[in-house]
Amino acid sequence: MSYQVIARKWRPQTFGEIVGQQHVTQTLQNAIRSNRVAHAYIFSGARGVGKTTTARILAKALNCAKGPTPDPCNECSACREIAAGTSIDVIEIDAASNRGIDQIRELREMVRYAPAASRSKVVILDEAHQLTDEASNALLKTLEEPPENVVFVMATTQPENLVDTIRSRSQHFHFRALSFQEISQALEKIAVGEKLALEPGARAVIARAAEGSLRDALSVLEQAIAYCGPTIGDTPVRELLGVVEEELLDELVEAIAAQSAERALGLVHTLIARGQNLQHFCREAIRHFRNLLVARVCGADSELIAAPAEERPRLARAAEKFSEEDLTRYFQILLVTQDDVRRKPDPRLHLEMGLLRLVTAARLAPIEEVVAELRGGATTVPASRASSASAGSVSPGAPPSPGGPSATAPARSAKLGGLDITPQKAREEFKAFVQERTPVPAAPPSVVAQTTAAMDGLTQAQVDAIRAEIQSQQKFLGSLVEHVTRWELDAGEIRLYFPHENRALAEMLQARDPLEKLRAITSQVIGQSLRVCVKLENVPAAQTPPLKRKESGRGSLELRAQFEEDPIVRAMLERFGGQISEVRKPDDEE
Repeated sequence: MSYQVIARKWRPQTFGEIVGQQHVTQTLQNAIRSNRVAHAYIFSGARGVGKTTTARILAKALNCAKGPTPDPCNECSACREIAAGTSIDVIEIDAASNRGIDQIRELREMVRYAPAASRSKVVILDEAHQLTDEASNALLKTLEEPPENVVFVMATTQPENLVDTIRSRSQHFHFRALSFQEISQALEKIAVGEKLALEPGARAVIARAAEGSLRDALSVLEQAIAYCGPTIGDTPVRELLGVVEEELLDELVEAIAAQSAERALGLVHTLIARGQNLQHFCREAIRHFRNLLVARVCGADSELIAAPAEERPRLARAAEKFSEEDLTRYFQILLVTQDDVRRKPDPRLHLEMGLLRLVTAARLAPIEEVVAELRGGATTVPASRASSASAGSVSPGAPPSPGGPSATAPARSAKLGGLDITPQKAREEFKAFVQERTPVPAAPPSVVAQTTAAMDGLTQAQVDAIRAEIQSQQKFLGSLVEHVTRWELDAGEIRLYFPHENRALAEMLQARDPLEKLRAITSQVIGQSLRVCVKLENVPAAQTPPLKRKESGRGSLELRAQFEEDPIVRAMLERFGGQISEVRKPDDEE
């Protein structure tokens, strides 16, 4: 006898042997017991999940010598002929190649006659959605008023393409994709029956590669036997399927946790040197981070994790390095990267950019943390974020800035405009802050100066030292600072006032790099960590330029001055690098 592949050799022969489709098999068995078998069924689902196999078992159950019975004997002549595909009363038609109206007319003529040797005639239409419209219409009358003892079973992967009139005349059963555990257990059982030494790692790789199809898993197992022999190891199966090694995925996790761009780029170089498919790597990375996310949310023992028991402790340790928000963000970045690698030219470049985004994503601050910080509330930073935030953080020796954003605010603000916050959300949060607070009239400049001098003022020597240090390090920045008319120091914030006619110079100093340089120098000279705020001197209404008068049509200059002095508004402007372009009262609409 010729060799029979494993997928055919281990094909289920009873309803109880079908894996993962109990909702279908139990219903059919109950229908047979109660003699309520319908005349037409639709079996839909992904490939390799048991649709045609279930149809054949249904034919055996209806025609078994001991039946109709929900448990065919597989010993009588009817059962053996159906299993071998030689029964003249079980008609299997490939609707993909016999999809025309002429073939359906021949089928109608065949079902008019009584079964030749069996109790019922069963017609199995595989890929029934491939039927033409004319063929589907020709089948309608037969489905509506079928001959006695004729059962139609239509198997399809795309039930939505069947015409509605056929679907309304049939009972529809959807076959679900099998889980990782179900496929893994089936492979273990078959390996024992075939006397194979199948390592758990290799079994896991095959089960994941099957993507819910048991037949695909058995085909891969057949291929692995031909490659490895009776002893099937993890590494040979990965080489056979081009699957990325777990060590490379662990290296990716470590590079992200350490925020090491060098290690991430080195990983891409390793993949290229080994001849790995970059799309396969993206798919495996998505699968790996999905497991990490499930382990973080549901625990490492969850059945939702597509990994064997031996890998779960390692997944649990890796998941502890990140928060749920971090893993969700990484998952989204990988999905975008996979699409870029597949669709765009130069996949290596897009993969490198995607891994760099993963490395820098740990520095992002959620909008909730920024909001809580700006409101002055206590913000609890997750342990995973605190452990991973190394680049751009304040050194242990430097005291934190009281009552405001930390020294890492410029780095975070640059990232907040990317993945972690949308302009719409930022506008909504900003509007909520402004409406929550009742603007307090600003004190006259003279009072402010007197109060500052009394509490924590700057001496002329300190100002001269700051200017000298700036001039020695960066002459252009020093030329800008020369136009400052007033210096103030209050509550860990140093304020530089420019005259209104030098607004352009103030805006140049408000750029990220000059402002960060100025913050570093002032903090060094004063001896404490400071925030820097660049402001304009208030001008009387009579000196306001025409543009300002036009802007103040909806909001007075006094109202604008109040908002400029508001600490929440100031903190928002510093954090997001914005400017006040217009002030409106709360009841005004755009």
